[in-house]
Amino acid sequence: MKWLRSSLFKDNKDKFVFEEKLDIVIDNFDASIKGVENVIVSGVLTRSGQNKIFVDLNITGNYKVISSRTLNILTVPFNIVEQEEFIDRNDIYGDDYFDINVMDMYIDITDLVNELIIINAPTNFYLDDEVVEKINGKDWTLLSDEDYIVEQKEDNPFSALSDMFKEK
Repeated sequence: MKWLRSSLFKDNKDKFVFEEKLDIVIDNFDASIKGVENVIVSGVLTRSGQNKIFVDLNITGNYKVISSRTLNILTVPFNIVEQEEFIDRNDIYGDDYFDINVMDMYIDITDLVNELIIINAPTNFYLDDEVVEKINGKDWTLLSDEDYIVEQKEDNPFSALSDMFKEK
């Protein structure tokens, strides 16, 4: 997703429309993200004078995430809409350009797309209708909220004192 600026706006058109399918590497993702698939990036680059280009992006695809409730791998669709501005590197003075997207002979939106996909990744996701398949294992058992409260009351050494101060 890198283009030579001089070839973008041929025939004096101020817009460049694109659509590309990407393969995303998930090395920088949270451990709950197992993959990203079917990523399609479409958008429009619009020239604003010689030194600025506006980027309107639409990124769609699917996250493969681990359910926080059942630990099953779920497919979660996403649609990210973003607008950014790229400025010619020669127009920026000083070292205070770390928040600005800069360009030289090329405009490269690959890092921007990867960043948007990482930022929008769900960190805690589950479906309401998921069924827990494994409810016990070695040294553990899945408890409902009610069972947990009962167990906490039984294991509490102060539970014997709970009736001591009741009024008669």
